[in-house]
Amino acid sequence: MLMSDLAKIIIMCIATFLVALCIYLWQKAGDKYEDIIGALDEKKYKYKELFPVGFMFMELIHFDMHSNLVSKKRKEMEEITEKKYATFYLYVLLGSMVSYALILFPAVLMLAVLSGDWIFFALGIVLLGLIIRYLYDTVDDQIKAKREALLLEFPNVLTKLTLLVNSGMVLRNAWFRVSQSGEGVIYDEMRKTTDDMNNGMSELQAYKEFADRCALKEMRKFSAMVSQGLEKGGSDLTTFLKDMSDELWAEKQSLARQKGEKAASKLLIPTAMIFLGILAMILVPVVSGLSF
Repeated sequence: MLMSDLAKIIIMCIATFLVALCIYLWQKAGDKYEDIIGALDEKKYKYKELFPVGFMFMELIHFDMHSNLVSKKRKEMEEITEKKYATFYLYVLLGSMVSYALILFPAVLMLAVLSGDWIFFALGIVLLGLIIRYLYDTVDDQIKAKREALLLEFPNVLTKLTLLVNSGMVLRNAWFRVSQSGEGVIYDEMRKTTDDMNNGMSELQAYKEFADRCALKEMRKFSAMVSQGLEKGGSDLTTFLKDMSDELWAEKQSLARQKGEKAASKLLIPTAMIFLGILAMILVPVVSGLSF
């Protein structure tokens, strides 16, 4: 569907206004956000030099960083970064989304006018929406990856803790020993817990903070039962660690089986497409020959 001349003029006026707005925001920001930009990893944050446009726009409209929706996203961000940095990285995420939207939208409008077709305009809007949605969903993807890694690593960790505690070592020392025995998400979290205890945090509170950061029911159950075991003492803690270790190994086997089934199901689609393609290559000449 072709655009009328009037539609082209209106769209170009909107695009020009947005370009002028981006230039204004860039100049007004100046070096105000230099410290924020300098703290970001270039590999993780592409084109971070453009982010001041979004930061400045959020400031001009008095964006509320304490709204319910933002608070919910901040809670999710705490799972993949330290709690004290969650607000900072959420602010960066929102600023990057606004920056990309403000900068790419005028480009979409101009390309639509050059093509003169509403279809290109619609496709550009959809593509821009997908880009923004992808950025927003990166947090969910990171959380999912972290949770899967924790579930896969936790049975190994619990087995090591059980063996050390059974040998007579107190849980705090066993925790430190295990935290130094490997690399991975759960070992990083365990080392943070060790640092918390070394910095004066109580053992019970440190385990609770560990469970909150990991945000998995298995970790919360572990934290609650360990707290009870430490308060009661005796063999209760050893028995609990052994029982939970057996339970988690069964869950790990089930998770591995489910991942294998999902991988197999994903292979069915390309396999079916290849089969249909080969079938078409065989049948089309046959049918064409019969039609004569």
